[in-house]
Amino acid sequence: MPITTMLNNPRLDVSPDAPYDPRLQAFVRENHIALQGSGVGPLAGLKFAIKDVWKVLGSTCGNGHPEWLRTHAADEFTSSIVTKLLNAGGDLVGKTVCDELCFSISGENWNYGSPINPHDPRRYTGGSSCGSAAAAAGGLVDFSLGSDCLGSVRVPASYNGLLALRPTFGRVPGDGEAPYCASMDVVGFMSACPDTFDRLAPVMLEEDEAPANFKRLVIAEDCFRAVNADVAEALQPAVDHMRGYFDEVDTVTVAPEGLAEWIDVFRIIQGYQVWESYGGWIRKYRPRLSRGPKERLEWASTITLQQFNEASAKRRDICARIDEVLPAGSVMVLPTAASVAPLRTASLEEISATRLQSTNLLCISPLTGVPQLQLPMIKQYEVPLGISLLSPKGTDLALCRLGAQMVRDFNK
Repeated sequence: MPITTMLNNPRLDVSPDAPYDPRLQAFVRENHIALQGSGVGPLAGLKFAIKDVWKVLGSTCGNGHPEWLRTHAADEFTSSIVTKLLNAGGDLVGKTVCDELCFSISGENWNYGSPINPHDPRRYTGGSSCGSAAAAAGGLVDFSLGSDCLGSVRVPASYNGLLALRPTFGRVPGDGEAPYCASMDVVGFMSACPDTFDRLAPVMLEEDEAPANFKRLVIAEDCFRAVNADVAEALQPAVDHMRGYFDEVDTVTVAPEGLAEWIDVFRIIQGYQVWESYGGWIRKYRPRLSRGPKERLEWASTITLQQFNEASAKRRDICARIDEVLPAGSVMVLPTAASVAPLRTASLEEISATRLQSTNLLCISPLTGVPQLQLPMIKQYEVPLGISLLSPKGTDLALCRLGAQMVRDFNK
């Protein structure tokens, strides 16, 4: 069956009317807002969208659930990162659909409709920043914002062929964002165009405190073993291309005790903090939840403080391990996700297996706080397959510039 893509749509404009995009279904309608930027600055002439998790004066944060929208007051201020983008010249054209309460990486929302993957509508978009990814990949906007804990920017960017950064924890201010996971959630950004990404990154990040001086590429051997052999083989041309940017190339085992143990640590910390964010609201309003988020939240409600403290102690050991294998001047390469975007016809068992495989790769950055850059360099089965770079904390802008140049050079 031939693939029907939905790329290169006309860019949206600032409008009081919610964007009508039946082909991609990327935007919210009930709490739509659009704002004209300053028109001057590094982002002048660029259109952007934001995931519906940030406060914007004149709207109400919806967080992927109609009950959240109904039970929260109108936003009393605009998140500082949105204001920063507007002041830099960008135009906000709307808010995008996200997974229900952001507690999924599939890109589905049974309340508002699920955004469409513009590379292949038969496949999942990935989430939870699914609408932001669809809008950027489909050409409706030049760039978009998402939030990321367990891959909510990185997965949809991988599935939709986007450059995307999950920054160093705390690098980008997160004020005005719906609460989620206090110690691991970050503001991320994505674009289909390396040149646009180069314009955006300095605005989002400002300058690094010190030169990165990347000289060493580290290949995360156990991460490539964590994906199927055909995926690792498909990514090899990108790895080979990257070798030319470094003086040294080494291979490491990131987690000698096994990445599965790191997943367990991640899940306990995430679950405990997500329930801290949502538990009171759920008990008060008893919202109707779809199966996946409901099951995960029910499990999260059972995690004890002792379990959280034990996991937090193990997390400190994990951070020390990353500092050891990713010292100053190093960049680590690994697959972004376990596969290309799964088909929507895949069974629940297949989706669950892919999610677990991907979690091996996705938990490293949030547990340790290091930045992760997703790069669109490879296709498999005619659709995007992502590859990522990690670098030491605080080297985000240098990593973005390096990655954007890699993509440009690779695609010449």
